[in-house]
Parts: sequence; structure tokens; C-alpha cells
Amino acid sequence: MSQSLDIPFLSFNSWCGLWVSLFLVIAAVVDLNKFMKHATRFTDEIFAMLISFIFICDALGNPLSPIGLFWYFQESHKSHDQMEGNPD
Repeated sequence: MSQSLDIPFLSFNSWCGLWVSLFLVIAAVVDLNKFMKHATRFTDEIFAMLISFIFICDALGNPLSPIGLFWYFQESHKSHDQMEGNPD
């Protein structure tokens, strides 16, 4: 991202750290921890399901792209060409 913005990496990383520290100080001053009692087991399960869904979709790959698990098991996939005639 720093290359695409034409910014030195260490400067970019330092500014990100400063912004995060500013938000954490504001959260501590306002005492945002009191809202954690409203987070229920349901919220935790929904978040876990979202993370699982993201990892599963990433593993399967894009069905419109020739890369990923969707295309690997088809006979016409290019990775099977080099295995023809090889008994191992």
C-alpha cells in the first residue's frame, strides 16, 4: 500500500501506529469498555461464523478464476497435464 501511495514504508507504519494509539487513548478516556457487557455469546458466534466463511471462501477461490479449489478437480485443469503418464 505504501508503494501504491508513493510513501516511505516506515513513515506510513509510524503514522498508522500513531492513529491507532490516538483512538485507543480516546477509547480509554471515554471508557468504551462498559459497552462490552452488551456483547453476548450470539455476537461472538456471528463473528466466528464470519471469520470461518471468509477463510472457506478464500480456500475455494473465485469460481470465475481458473485458480482455486473449484477448478482443481476438473479434468481440464492445467495442473493435470504434467501428471499424465506418471504412475506416481
